[in-house]
Amino acid sequence: MTRTEDYHVERFTKAREMITDAVNMSKYYNHIIGLIEYDVTKGVEIIAKHREKTGERLSFTSWVMKCIGQAVSENKVVQTFRKGRRKMIVFHDVDIKCLVEKQIKDRKVPIVYIIRKADKKSFKEINDEIRSAQKYDDDQREKERKVKNTQKLLMKVPQFIRRKVVWGSIMTNPFKIRKHFGTVGCTSMGMMGKGITGWAIPKTMHSTTFAIAGIVKKPVVRDDKIVIRDILHVVVEFNHDVVDGAPAVRCVARLYELLNEAYGLEDYM
Repeated sequence: MTRTEDYHVERFTKAREMITDAVNMSKYYNHIIGLIEYDVTKGVEIIAKHREKTGERLSFTSWVMKCIGQAVSENKVVQTFRKGRRKMIVFHDVDIKCLVEKQIKDRKVPIVYIIRKADKKSFKEINDEIRSAQKYDDDQREKERKVKNTQKLLMKVPQFIRRKVVWGSIMTNPFKIRKHFGTVGCTSMGMMGKGITGWAIPKTMHSTTFAIAGIVKKPVVRDDKIVIRDILHVVVEFNHDVVDGAPAVRCVARLYELLNEAYGLEDYM
């Protein structure tokens, strides 16, 4: 790293090149975007009260992913991928790709993590799995070392060949997409930007992606009365090539019901 009085120079890493490639792959899909507000008051209260009673910090994002897994499992068409000109693959298990931030030495590093069969796991199982993935234990270190070595080999391939041949072969094969990136994308910015109101619209290589932003208190009408509720901002993207508006809306509506009812948190009430 080169440093002067008014700026410093850092190396553009291989990891950043991978991110650039992945973002570039969003060109394969024609996404439709929905900006949705979800009432999560009940869930927020349950998680907060549990922490007051036990001191245990439950992951809000893990709960949202539990609800996403259930909503998608009831509307599997939203995790449809095109294969060739005449075929579409609809996966049954919901594998959610997310980013887990780890503290490695003096840096926080985002690591891609896939929750396999999220629709079949309880909130506690997802919560514990994410907490475990955040720890830098020997097993995780070995897995990540293998992934990192694979990435280094891939980055040695010239960019135009890498994007055309390597990434192209992945993006046209639904089974490779599921293996490396899961069937549904989920990215969360809310915990890193508490108090910030707004939306995040990612470029994604998934047929369906949920971008979880922050929670804000807003006045809403309930039973003809204005009350203050905790509102979660979520951006939902669907690949319109394979997902029509009606099933997309059904999935969004089902997620609204699940979040509103604090689905998956029954054991903590």
